[in-house]
Amino acid sequence: MAGYANPMIVVDSADFDGTNDYMTRGADLTGTADSKRGIISYWLRIDGMISNHCVLFGATTLAGSTSRFRAGWGFTSTTISVLARNAAGTDILDLTTASLFSTGATWLHFLSSWDLATAGARSIYINDVSDLSEVTFTNDSIDYTLADWSVGAFASGTSKFNGCVADLYFAPGQYLDFSLVYNRRKFISASGKPVHLGTTGALPTGTAPIVYQHLADAETVADFATNRGTGGNFSITGTLETGSTSPSD
Repeated sequence: MAGYANPMIVVDSADFDGTNDYMTRGADLTGTADSKRGIISYWLRIDGMISNHCVLFGATTLAGSTSRFRAGWGFTSTTISVLARNAAGTDILDLTTASLFSTGATWLHFLSSWDLATAGARSIYINDVSDLSEVTFTNDSIDYTLADWSVGAFASGTSKFNGCVADLYFAPGQYLDFSLVYNRRKFISASGKPVHLGTTGALPTGTAPIVYQHLADAETVADFATNRGTGGNFSITGTLETGSTSPSD
């Protein structure tokens, strides 16, 4: 779109083996507040199914306790989805892809946003193509203030993800309309590659997100636990490896 240019960038990915590897915050994300809005973006390569579903990013009331937020693969057939609950534990946001996705070498870009206060203000894009199947969309506040957040599994280590992840971005309380190509170009180029989100991930909206897990080309893979956003760093359980491929390839 005219008036906006976001240059492509070479990124590396972190490989979660589905057996030992995941990351936990060990606390709430700094600065979170309950809200009806949110944006999530990440690149994933699905290498295998370890359990009947895989958590890429999630949060619970306590480690091993009730889930309040999750993004991942396989919860509904082999769709990719995002689900959120209110403080009472009721599902108020449940968006899934219309398409099914299996293991393979192909990189996928998942992009979703929601504003529960506004009818129709929700989306899922896979590789820059709309792919939304709405299950639940209720005007209520999402419980974002939680005991623990995790990447690659729930905080308890269950539902581990087997695959590679790059540029995980999560901005609760913010919203962009991704039906506008201009806004999608803030996360994915016209050629389907990663773009520069800024040192702290602030370029897409002008405000740094709560979570931005980024690896620059050839950066030490353990740095994937360093949150470039404002919510605080994660700790690694297991040993991450650099992905054999990257969405920049």
